[in-house]
Amino acid sequence: MTRRGWEAARPYVLVPLILGLLLLLAGRRSGWLGVLAAGGMLAFFRDPEREIDRLPDVLYAAADGLVREVDEVYDPAMPGGRATRISTFLSLHNVHVNRSPVGGTVEEIEEIGGGYYPALFKRSEENRRNRIEISGSRGPVVVIQKAGLIARRISTWVEAGERVESGGKLGLIHLGSRTDVLFPAGTAEPLVGPGDKIRAGLTPLARYEEPR
Repeated sequence: MTRRGWEAARPYVLVPLILGLLLLLAGRRSGWLGVLAAGGMLAFFRDPEREIDRLPDVLYAAADGLVREVDEVYDPAMPGGRATRISTFLSLHNVHVNRSPVGGTVEEIEEIGGGYYPALFKRSEENRRNRIEISGSRGPVVVIQKAGLIARRISTWVEAGERVESGGKLGLIHLGSRTDVLFPAGTAEPLVGPGDKIRAGLTPLARYEEPR
């Protein structure tokens, strides 16, 4: 586990671990439940190293999980406001570290308030979220980290003005939710569809079309 991963995981690990140890010292076998819960939290906040390919005409997955939908939405950062959006659902067993789909410069990070609906509900569109706008060589790309029902927290590890590599770590969503990747409509062909399993930094999400 990395230092940043441990900083995010610490309260989730130490509380059940300490309670479990206290119960065990008091002769209560139920303390093992706390120890097991702490181990589960450590596994959840894992941050494995990955060999990242960096093909310049490919956008890579920003999250591990299951593609929920591929659609067109409005986004003010996109030319004409038209964006292709690829949404990924992160379950509790997925790695929750988000990675940049492209190399570029972080132009803006915006924290947007909202609710905490389960990621599979339509109203999760309105959940609390962080919007990270990246200026890539082929145009803007936006990554939206959405908080979920349980922990309701997002850790962002980059700042505006920072240079990121394709597959570079952007942050972490605590205990499951959803990550959206947006890019200008008509500039790249999606390579995944609903139901596909993807891995951050490894799975090609879309391929840019050749300029006409």
